[in-house]
Amino acid sequence: MRDRPYSKSSLTLDSFLAATGNAYRRYVLAILTVVYTMGLVDRGLISLLLQPIKEDLRLSDTQLGFLTGIAFALFYATLGLPIARWADRSDRVTITSLAIGLWGATVMACLFVSSFVQLLLARIAAAVGEAGCMPPTYSLVGDYFRGPVARARAMTVYMLANPFCNLASFILGGYLNARYGWRMTFFIMGVPGLLLAAVVRLTIREPRLHAVIGVQRSDDRLPRMTEVLVYLSGQPSIRNLMIAIVLLFTMGLGLAPWYAAFLMRSHGMDTAAVGVWLGLIFGIGGIIGTLGGGYVATRWFGEDAQSQTRLSGLMIGSLVVFFVPFLLLQGKYQALSALAGIPIVLFVFVGPTYAILQRLVPDEMRATTVSISMLLANLIGMGIGPQIVGILSDLLHPTLGVDSLRYAMLIMSFIAPASAYYFWRAAGTVNRDLLSVAARRIDCLGAAIRPAEGD
Repeated sequence: MRDRPYSKSSLTLDSFLAATGNAYRRYVLAILTVVYTMGLVDRGLISLLLQPIKEDLRLSDTQLGFLTGIAFALFYATLGLPIARWADRSDRVTITSLAIGLWGATVMACLFVSSFVQLLLARIAAAVGEAGCMPPTYSLVGDYFRGPVARARAMTVYMLANPFCNLASFILGGYLNARYGWRMTFFIMGVPGLLLAAVVRLTIREPRLHAVIGVQRSDDRLPRMTEVLVYLSGQPSIRNLMIAIVLLFTMGLGLAPWYAAFLMRSHGMDTAAVGVWLGLIFGIGGIIGTLGGGYVATRWFGEDAQSQTRLSGLMIGSLVVFFVPFLLLQGKYQALSALAGIPIVLFVFVGPTYAILQRLVPDEMRATTVSISMLLANLIGMGIGPQIVGILSDLLHPTLGVDSLRYAMLIMSFIAPASAYYFWRAAGTVNRDLLSVAARRIDCLGAAIRPAEGD
């Protein structure tokens, strides 16, 4: 897949991309999407297998909330930031390869877990590997797909990792658990991570090694962390988008680990059945929502980021309409029918929103920006969301019994309208902010290319 090396002094990024060809760029996008998918698989597995793990290791809901929440999120979120800073100035292909390989090895280590403390350590180790998957791959997608429409479409494909993860972790995970148990399920699902590490290292080119990309990349030119924070805090669109994402992740990641446990407790479903239903609902529904959101954003609105952001806000605000019947209807199939609408509506925002975030910052801040966003979203959302649901469930249990989890989840679902409000606020300033970023990028590009032309 690799051919003769390019000289960085003689190629701009556009020339490098033209030399690689469309087929290779699609291949890169596919591999990076698979990396991101695999990096999320263990989250789906832990959600599906909470009830068997609870029964096997005799854990409380508060302990389960800690495992799926702060224990994972603290390391995932905080390590993501230094890795993103590394990715903003170094070889992202190498970082990605190391991260997905480490993730695979640590997920496989769950085979030997026999206590709460051991499972806790395994989750922390998996968080370290997963923290290195998104920032470098997200940044690479931005370099391989440059135009606003092309980037939005590529980001939509990249974000299919979420529903692909649900298909793999829920359906395959449910089957493997029924056949081999939860420990062996983790081991088998971690093996592809090691193989994928080799594929990335051997077949993906780092554009930074072959071309001039916007602003000169070196340690002395990489913006300091304080400069990045000042830039992000001074831009209204990014501030509001980040608040919206944090609130959405608090609700979404707070509820995600509990869907399977809720269906098992309140509707008497077993692990295999839950795995199939959740895999189909969140897998197929997520694909429909992600592709639908990307199609509408690029086909109807083109480069109009304001309309794209308003669409995201409307979709997120309507989530409560689906959560209420899902959690309150007593019939199993009625509840599952209501649940089917949630991923379709939820995933509309991902492609347009993350493409806009890339456009709102200079290239040399791209990986750091998404990492800061994920730091806040995961530390708060993944860190406290599942824990809040677990604590609420334990507090309500003396009064509500088996229905305690039902109402704990219902309370959490009402964060969605607050998230929608901040998406709407971001829409009011996003087009203006994009114009100022585009002007800065043109100035920086000219400054970076002029010395190369004089060589």
